[in-house]
Amino acid sequence: MEISLKRNYGFYLIFKAENVSVEEDVEERIYAKTEDGKIDFSKPPKRDVNDDVLNQITNLLSDLIYYREREFDSSSLIEGLFDKLPSELANKLLIKLKDYKII
Repeated sequence: MEISLKRNYGFYLIFKAENVSVEEDVEERIYAKTEDGKIDFSKPPKRDVNDDVLNQITNLLSDLIYYREREFDSSSLIEGLFDKLPSELANKLLIKLKDYKII
């Protein structure tokens, strides 16, 4: 099975296995609003990965790592996820990790 993310004019999650190929649009468009709360069509929408899709993938990845019996080097994943944390949460996690002990 092959899973990939394609970014052309949007974000597409692609699953390929044997003779099956599924391409799912995982993009969300966030429109700017005027002061009165209406959509401001004079500004282009911000394109981002959909939160629901990201949560589903996060849960799946968490389950895969949990059920894996052998060790797995997730250091680059951890570093990438840490970069996306809001600074307040990152600081709290740094304090927690400082006291982390390997059993």
